Amino acid sequence: MEQTAADRAFTVPLAFGMAVSMWAVAYVCRLPVVMAPAWLVFALLLVAVAWWGAAAGRWTARGWLAGARVGFGAAVLNLLILGSFLTSAESGRLTPSALIWVPGSILAVAGVAAVAAAVGSRDSAAGGGRNWTAIFAKVAMIATFLMVIAGGLVTSFEAGLAVTDWPNTFGSNMFLYPLSRMTGGIYYEHAHRLFGTLVGLTTIGLAVRLWRFDGRAWLKRLAVLAVVLVIVQGVLGGLRVTGSFTLSTSEADMAPSIALAVLHGVLGQVFLGLMVLIAVAASSWWADAPAPMPSGSVATDRRLQVALIAVLVVQLVLGAIQRHMAQGLIVHISLATVVVVMAIAAGARAWGLYNGGRPVDHLGRWLMTVVALQVALGIAALAATQGRAVVGSPTTLEVTIATAHQATGAFLLALSVALAAWTRRLYRPE
Repeated sequence: MEQTAADRAFTVPLAFGMAVSMWAVAYVCRLPVVMAPAWLVFALLLVAVAWWGAAAGRWTARGWLAGARVGFGAAVLNLLILGSFLTSAESGRLTPSALIWVPGSILAVAGVAAVAAAVGSRDSAAGGGRNWTAIFAKVAMIATFLMVIAGGLVTSFEAGLAVTDWPNTFGSNMFLYPLSRMTGGIYYEHAHRLFGTLVGLTTIGLAVRLWRFDGRAWLKRLAVLAVVLVIVQGVLGGLRVTGSFTLSTSEADMAPSIALAVLHGVLGQVFLGLMVLIAVAASSWWADAPAPMPSGSVATDRRLQVALIAVLVVQLVLGAIQRHMAQGLIVHISLATVVVVMAIAAGARAWGLYNGGRPVDHLGRWLMTVVALQVALGIAALAATQGRAVVGSPTTLEVTIATAHQATGAFLLALSVALAAWTRRLYRPE
C-alpha cells in the first residue's frame, strides 16, 4: 500500500519526542534538591536516545537511517541548551571546545539512535501504520504538562524573580548562560524559561503539521490558537519579571507584577487543557470512532462537563491567588467543595451511564480518583503551609506538597477537557 506524505513524515514528531525526553531527564537530574552524579545523567540520556531510536526503527521499518534522522533532529533541538554547558563561567563566552562539541554531540546522538534503530527494526511493528500526528500531539501535551510542573516549582521555591531581567539572563543571552551559574532559585527560573522555549517550538511544529496533513478546519484553528497562547504565555512570563519591554539589567528599572504572575500561572494550565483537546482530536481513536450514538442523558452530561471545566478554571485562579498572595483561602476551600461534588457527579455519570463506552467510562473513573487525590493534597498543603504564601526558605515537604497540589489541579482540568471532548465525539442527544 502506498504511503501518504503524512505516513512518511515521521522524523520531526519522533525528534521532538526524543528531545523532550532528554530535556526532562536533564531537568530532573540537575534540580538543586537532586543533583544526580554526571555518570547517572549520561546513562539516563543514553537510555532516552536509545529508546526513541529503537522506536524509530521498529515503527518505521527503515532501519538505522530512521534512527539517524530522528537523532539528528533531536540533537539540533538540544543546541538550545548545549550552549549553557559550553559557555565559560568567567567570560560568559563559548569556549573553543564548542567547535568540537557542537558537531560531536550531533553525530553522537545520531549515531546512538541509528544503532538502536538498527536493533529495533529487527522487530518491526508495521512500518508506516503509525499516526505520527497523534504521536506529535501527545509529545506536545506531555511537554506542556512538564512545563506546568516546572512552573509550579518556580512558584513553590519563590524563584519567580531569581533572574532579574528578560529576555536575557543577567545580561547574557539566555541560551548561553553558563550552567555553573545556575544555582538555587536561578536554576528553577532559568530552566523553566528554557523548557518554555522547547514547548513553544513543539507547539509551532505541531501546528505546522496539522495545517499540512489534517483536513479539519476547526482543528487547524485550535492549533493556531495554541501558537498564539504559547507566545502570549512566554511574553507574560517575562513581563511578570520586568513589568515592561526592556533590556535593562538594573533592578531599579523593573516593576515585577504579582497580577501577571497569577495570570501567567493560570494561562499555563488553560494552555495545557487546549493541548489535551488537540491531542484527543488528533488521536487514531478519534478518527476511527463511529458516528455519535443517540443518548437521552448526553445533553445533561455535556452541560455538566462544561460547567465543571468553567468552575475548575475559576478554582485555578483562586489557587494561584492563594499561592502568590495568601488571599482568598476561604473562597478557595468553599469552591473546592463545589468542584468535588461536580467532578464526582460527572465522573459517576460517565462511568455508570456509558459503561463500556470507552474511553468515556474510563475517564469518568479517573476523574473521581484524581479529585479524591486532589482533596487529600489540598488538606496536606493547608497543613504544611498553614494557609500562608510560601516565603523565605520553604522546606522540601512544603514545596513537594504545594507543587503536587498544583500539578494535580492541572491534571484534573486535563481529564475534564478530555471527558467533555470524548462525550461530544461519541454521543449525541436523542
